[in-house]
Amino acid sequence: MWKWTLNWNEIRGDLVIGACPMTTADIDTIQRETGATALLSVQTDECRKAFDIDYEGHRDHGHRSGLVLVNAPMRDFDPPDQRRRLPYAVACLHNLLDDGHKVYVYCTAGINRSPLTVLGYLTFIEGMSKDDGLNLILKGRPQAEPYWEAYDGCYRDLLDTYREDIKSRAFEVGLSNPENNQAQNWREAEKEVLRGAFLDAFPQPLKH
Repeated sequence: MWKWTLNWNEIRGDLVIGACPMTTADIDTIQRETGATALLSVQTDECRKAFDIDYEGHRDHGHRSGLVLVNAPMRDFDPPDQRRRLPYAVACLHNLLDDGHKVYVYCTAGINRSPLTVLGYLTFIEGMSKDDGLNLILKGRPQAEPYWEAYDGCYRDLLDTYREDIKSRAFEVGLSNPENNQAQNWREAEKEVLRGAFLDAFPQPLKH
């Protein structure tokens, strides 16, 4: 039977994945021991209610301690909801990292939704392959298990939404790099277009 503990793993110097803080004392522990300057929660109000977590109290306490707290909720055990909401969570993570923060990304246990968010960032923003992104996460946090239904579904949604932009950019890449094959051109264009799409911060869940 699963039992909550405050635990985390550093994925790299600017990224930590862990379990949720239950109290303001947990926030202090996270700040002190991880060096995080921002906390990205992907919990929903439903998650917090189950554990009697006062998120507004956490936010106020964090701000007084010099932390940035951001919430990009995704429902637990709900891959379709995670599929829709992943782009917004990734955009939030991108904005925090782009501002120079070391980010502690958490869901409830730090096993499904928070690794999913980090994987989305590493692949959609930084252009890593899915395998390389996952290996980096698992090297730091072996228990991570992102829902592939959510990740792959979101990826297909992004391709469907931006297919014509990717196609046009792939043509341009091919003209500039005649030594490339079509697959190389498409992959480079896909990276550029998807990364550019996140600069708009996805204020709403992506429809599919």
